[in-house]
Amino acid sequence: MMYRSRSERTYQIVIHAIVLLVVASAVFPLLYVLGMSLTGPAEMMSRNYFVIIPHDPVWAAYERILSSPLIWRSFGISVFRSFVGPALMLMLTATGAYVLSVRTLPGRNFLLLLVVSTILFNAGLIPTYLVVKQLGLVNSLWSLIALYLVDSFGLLVIKIFIENLPDGLIEAAKMDGAGELQMLARVVIPLAAPALAAIGLFSIVFHWNSWFDAMVYLNNAHLFPMQLILKNMLASASSDAMESLILNGNAVTPESMKMATVVVGTLPILLVYPFLQKYFVQGVYVGAVKG
Repeated sequence: MMYRSRSERTYQIVIHAIVLLVVASAVFPLLYVLGMSLTGPAEMMSRNYFVIIPHDPVWAAYERILSSPLIWRSFGISVFRSFVGPALMLMLTATGAYVLSVRTLPGRNFLLLLVVSTILFNAGLIPTYLVVKQLGLVNSLWSLIALYLVDSFGLLVIKIFIENLPDGLIEAAKMDGAGELQMLARVVIPLAAPALAAIGLFSIVFHWNSWFDAMVYLNNAHLFPMQLILKNMLASASSDAMESLILNGNAVTPESMKMATVVVGTLPILLVYPFLQKYFVQGVYVGAVKG
């Protein structure tokens, strides 16, 4: 028993050490970015551009970022994309899942095969661009949304969830006179809310962090989302976006501006997550069990 107790303590110590290392590896980059964004040029040079906790925090980088119409415009575009895109995606995905959950649907297996094929195969960048161009969506914000209106994996998860609902529940709703749309809105969606919330959160994070599709389909810099502006700033301190923010003075370094932009671009999604964490965990659990 003594040996077993000692081994258990050793096991607990090792597990806690691993967890602490994982947490530190996640928190340390955030602290570094935040510290560098609040560091003035003199302190940054004296500490060899490695600052976690600045001795004298400087907020000039944030003041200049938040006072720039370029940042606010791109922020608004990112917010629009991150909420309109997932909302439409959830609506169409839930509807498609409900339709495919009907076992008597003609051609159901063929439609499911098409859905699965979109997960396994990708058309490629050039064919996708040609489709977007033929639809007249080049240089339009809707090109950033239309390509992701249906989540194939989420559709399969919700379909399996609906198929596992008690048959008596569906029959009772039909006996009460509920139509298909009422069944979807009043029975299926409320019961599938955790799974929908998890899929929606994944979609929100995806849309917020995406920049490559905007670089491909958008030519007007005024339509760029924040992440593309951020990418351009991180690529070069002498880019047009950075030059529009940095003044001729020496109060702010390019490194501080870039780090502050990272914080501004990351903070909104970090603030949204705690409110959806409960549904996110439940949805992942439901998806794992049902799958």
